[in-house]
Amino acid sequence: MNKINLFLKRQQDHLSQSGFAQWCGQIYWREAILCVPAIVVVLALSSILTPVAAVIMLSAAFSIGFGASRVLDGRRWGAMGAAVIGMALAAFIGSLVGNYPWLMIALIALLAAICAALASYNNDWWWVMLQIIVAFMVAGYYPNKIEHAALRSGLVLSGGSLQIICTMILAHFSPKSAVPLPSAQPITHDHWLRFVFATALAVAMALYSAQSIGLKNDYWAPMSALLILRPAAKDTLSRGINRLIGTLAGCAAATVIIYIFHDSLSVLIFFLLLTVASAFAMQKAHYALYSGTVSATIVFLIAIGHGDPISTTEHRLIATLLGGAVAIVIGRVFRL
Repeated sequence: MNKINLFLKRQQDHLSQSGFAQWCGQIYWREAILCVPAIVVVLALSSILTPVAAVIMLSAAFSIGFGASRVLDGRRWGAMGAAVIGMALAAFIGSLVGNYPWLMIALIALLAAICAALASYNNDWWWVMLQIIVAFMVAGYYPNKIEHAALRSGLVLSGGSLQIICTMILAHFSPKSAVPLPSAQPITHDHWLRFVFATALAVAMALYSAQSIGLKNDYWAPMSALLILRPAAKDTLSRGINRLIGTLAGCAAATVIIYIFHDSLSVLIFFLLLTVASAFAMQKAHYALYSGTVSATIVFLIAIGHGDPISTTEHRLIATLLGGAVAIVIGRVFRL
């Protein structure tokens, strides 16, 4: 493991000398080494489940993996632990609340406001809250009875817990690979209260708009609004453009690969693991690159779950445009 780390460090030092590397930003391949093995384990274990159940577990493991780079209030694995518990609860509640659209919108607006407030307090707690909101929105899109809500919650908890266990085991044998990444500073600004209200309204409006036009996977629109809206208008616009470019590139590349190798599950799994590894490694890199790897991963996950990659790409692009447009307009209205 130490030899691998040394090799990756040399490659990273070489890339850092090029202009392309400056545009890319910092890439941490050790995060891929630390978190991808859990995805392999979850893939193997979920093979006995239905495709939908397998995707839920894999998505949870993928989301929780990003917490390996964080330390929460001095606790090395605190962010991962808090996120998986919160996501499991959010998945359960969201599945039940999804039967009541207006209540769903109100609760998402409240959670988004809390998330925006945490962005000004602690970036790691903001990340935990973000995972909870995403789990809540996705579960709300698939409303069901209490037994199915409990099943979804259990799958999220299982996938996330396996990620934590595998990550901690690897960290024990390779401590250098488990060094947390530099923590981003909280967003500081003079109008945080306006930002909180703007975020709540943008997320609620994005979800309502997506539901009104009957957009499939409508939760991608409020998710985009939440991630794109920043306290400064220029940052919101830049982030929206980069997210759109990354989403288009990632979805397009994944769709082409799926249609070429649609008869070979092993090849699709290989590319899934490749995009997962890239996403973990690029979480501190340029936002367009990071968005591209995450979007490609989602398309591969849905394809493995027997979804349509073309429809997925279309819906995600429309949702990104919608959520980004709402974020930009609301940002202007609130004079951010």
